Amino acid sequence: MSITYSIESDFKKGYWNKPDQTNIPPGILVEGSQNVLINEGERVSIRKGYTLDGQEGTGVVADAIGSSFDWIRHLGDERNLRAYDDELEYRYVAADGTVSWRRLANSFTSDAFNFAVYWDNSELIERLLMVNGTSNIFDWSGGVTTVASVTANTITVAGTSTWAQLGFYTTGTRAVTINGVSYAYTGGDGTTTLTGVTPDPLAGGVVAGDIAHQTLRTTANSAMTSIPAALANAVIEVLNNQVYVGSLTNNQVYVSKQNSFTDYSFSTPRLPGEGALLTLDAPPVGFVAQEEFMYISSGQDFWFKIGYQLSSDNTKEAVNIQRLKTTVQQGAQSQALISKVKNNVFFVSFEPTLDTLGRVELVQTPQTENISDLIEKDFNSYDFTGGSSKYYRNFMYIAVPAEGLVRMFNQSVGRWEAPQILPISRFAIIGGELYGHSSQTNETYKLFSGYNDNGNPIAAVARFSYMNGGKRANKKHMTEWYSEGYISTNTTLTLTIRREYKGAQGIASLPIDGSDSSIIFDLTSDGSLGKKSLGKRSLAGRGATDDESLPPKFRQVNGLTGEDFWEMQPEYSSNDVDQRWEILAFGSDMTGSTAKNSEITK
Repeated sequence: MSITYSIESDFKKGYWNKPDQTNIPPGILVEGSQNVLINEGERVSIRKGYTLDGQEGTGVVADAIGSSFDWIRHLGDERNLRAYDDELEYRYVAADGTVSWRRLANSFTSDAFNFAVYWDNSELIERLLMVNGTSNIFDWSGGVTTVASVTANTITVAGTSTWAQLGFYTTGTRAVTINGVSYAYTGGDGTTTLTGVTPDPLAGGVVAGDIAHQTLRTTANSAMTSIPAALANAVIEVLNNQVYVGSLTNNQVYVSKQNSFTDYSFSTPRLPGEGALLTLDAPPVGFVAQEEFMYISSGQDFWFKIGYQLSSDNTKEAVNIQRLKTTVQQGAQSQALISKVKNNVFFVSFEPTLDTLGRVELVQTPQTENISDLIEKDFNSYDFTGGSSKYYRNFMYIAVPAEGLVRMFNQSVGRWEAPQILPISRFAIIGGELYGHSSQTNETYKLFSGYNDNGNPIAAVARFSYMNGGKRANKKHMTEWYSEGYISTNTTLTLTIRREYKGAQGIASLPIDGSDSSIIFDLTSDGSLGKKSLGKRSLAGRGATDDESLPPKFRQVNGLTGEDFWEMQPEYSSNDVDQRWEILAFGSDMTGSTAKNSEITK
């Protein structure tokens, strides 16, 4: 007589950690799960790993990446920056594809940079503006190139593009940095050869092939107009080419004139495009430009919407400061924990929750909505210090470096994934792919690449909610457990069955061996590493469109012995390098027991 199995194969609901895990539907991942994802095939899969991008770090925790920025310039090229300790670096890709992170500048007092892109209407180039809690605004043109030759007072660029065409400054105090030395120039930027170069690049040992980048400029507040000389500039954003600058210890926000990041003056009454002074109910924490408004998170409780209104004769412009309807601790924790996602803003609040801020249908005023309710216990336990967020391909990513993990919310289906154990402080999008900057040292990684964490094993656990056959007050019995999925031949997957809460009545650990041909049902070649392409799939299999990208199919039945039980919990796990598996379905021959509840009857 054939055995009837009760099968679970619907994993769409992802990971929960608020309701009691013995009282939620089967097939839902629960606390204890890590490094697994629900992929586009709706299978539970080990996640992909990460690989080093550029040089190895120092291994010093104090050198963890404190801030970063990704800038696609108006010229179409890309600049990626990261900061740690007193260093600010940019990513450089050599002609042979070798990646390195090169010093842009150093000797900073803080690595907590915030960035904004500003258009220089005089030079007709973008400038990257930066603040880090000092009374300065730093700016960079993003110019990077290769030296062809030098003389005692000239530097010639490789190729036919002029220095100006490469995005180097053509006015003001100008300099390029080569091998850590800054060389000022006075002309030639409209050609391939800079002139009036000092000091002597020949004496400095500059040779053909050296890398030159635009030297970082520094403008002190004291050299600007109508902004306090001692203001500790900590947050910055640009809207309509007006620069918003704020300090974490001052309730006032300074807005520049349009097309000038150094002039914050305005008339009374105020004229269109002039600067402005905004006085909030608490110091600003973060800015985000959305539509024609600037949204400002202030203190722990507030959000403000800043807009402008022209007078009827178009000669005057009023500043509208609207405080949104929020309650206690609904402000964002930091600028880095605020991100834009399509039509909304999402942020980690002080409650703490992951909230969205956007317009609700038929409601003109932006509203906040909590989307982290199903993992409330996790969020309540986290220290978000140094954390950050990023939206990428329908996923919201939250780095929680103090906990050593990343959280992922699948916006397209409204699902949380299990915690990912990843040492990330900041995210980056480089060449359209997701990267992470280390929370442990000065390293950067390409995320979800390969099946090891930079050569280390991935400890993956898929722990599911408790199962009771729909009759939690009745005893059950089972003799077999059925598993179905995909597994590479180099993988041994451990099936763990816990009878009763936390295994109080016994824990069974059973192997599923990918090299056991008796459980494999696949006519194609092996899908283990080295035999199947890893480059065509993202995350843990997201984006796969055919079975060719999967490892071999397996089915296995494990025999079970033991006493009757009221509830049980299944789990699949692995902890090694280059292993790969996906769970498609599982279940058992669970039936009701004839035994009475004598043990618990009083």
